[in-house]
Amino acid sequence: MSISSFISKRFFLSKSSWNIVNIISHVASFVLVIATCAFFVVLSVFSGLKDFGLNYSKSFDPDIKISHLKEKHFNITSLPVEKIVKLFGVSHLSQIIEEKVLLNNEDKNSYGFLTGLDQAFSSVVEIDSVLVMGRWVSQDLNDVVVSATIADNLNLGLFNYDGGLNVLVPSIGKRSSVLKSPFDSMFFMPTGIFQSGDETDQKNVFTSLGSARKLLSLKEGFVSGVLIKANNNIDNLDLSEKIFSIVGEDFVVKTREQLNETYYKMIKTEGLILNLLMSLILIVAMFNTVGAVIIMIIEKQKNIRTLYKVGATKLQVQNVFFKHGLLLSYSGGLFGLALGCFVVYVQEAFDLILLSGTSIPYPVSFDSTNFFLVVGWLLFVGAAGSYLASLATKKIKLLQ
Repeated sequence: MSISSFISKRFFLSKSSWNIVNIISHVASFVLVIATCAFFVVLSVFSGLKDFGLNYSKSFDPDIKISHLKEKHFNITSLPVEKIVKLFGVSHLSQIIEEKVLLNNEDKNSYGFLTGLDQAFSSVVEIDSVLVMGRWVSQDLNDVVVSATIADNLNLGLFNYDGGLNVLVPSIGKRSSVLKSPFDSMFFMPTGIFQSGDETDQKNVFTSLGSARKLLSLKEGFVSGVLIKANNNIDNLDLSEKIFSIVGEDFVVKTREQLNETYYKMIKTEGLILNLLMSLILIVAMFNTVGAVIIMIIEKQKNIRTLYKVGATKLQVQNVFFKHGLLLSYSGGLFGLALGCFVVYVQEAFDLILLSGTSIPYPVSFDSTNFFLVVGWLLFVGAAGSYLASLATKKIKLLQ
């Protein structure tokens, strides 16, 4: 152990003769404990909320989606499905038909987005996780699964044979007249209700692929898109590029992130702003440590003169208080980080805090990235603050 390390350790562990120095040092450490703990907890809460929101995205959007660049509906035979399935990383594949439709029940009307899906849909998209009532659609019946919002707005009940959901689409090639309706319609029986907090997802209506094709008067084999489920630990962007090289420029291949580009950009921007704000709070808290070290230097002027007289260099004396600042900063910061980890663990394990008005536990996520981010900021800010404070020793050089 060097002489500067030994002396700084003694200064850190022993009480000062000035009581105000002890108080300021304790306050500086306490503020760092709170700031570091809050830094980690807030980042963990943001990660939890982000994961919570992305879980809903996984319930409606696939890992990768293929659609035609120009045509709304295309023949599946124009897509090299066999080559796509053989790609490493492709787990499941599902065909869908999408269309904006009018919804009617008795005298109530609304609009929605009809999605006709095949049997493999639930293997590609985690839709079962948001189904709160009833059952999923059958491929052999005219079933629909609607959101709780649509069910409430249209007064829909499950398996209500006296009333159901009429789905209407504009008739292709028909002219509006008194005798002929400009819409094609089909009657569907609601068999399930899903819950979503996203306003766009609340407009979704799910039915079988065959029923959707019949309503839209599409020929067999025509679809709106192909959904792909990727294997775990596979880079979706890399896989989408491989698929695009197979399907060609007539098709659009997008990952979940690209399908929700605005949402993901917003999440990244919010995360960046949150990191900057919490880092600023940590920097402000570090000024307490700077002040504590400077006051310590003033209080130890006699000791500094003694060190100079016994042959200590200016750099060695500066290192004493630099290391003292590091001990003061890191002891408080690491204790605060440990406290933050404990708070996050307790919430994640025991669900003590619930979202207001619900029985859903407040989402937190123990992310190693957040941990090392806080450690990195603590190391940087602690070292910078301690160095700035140690420069005050230069003011003592004339008192040798």
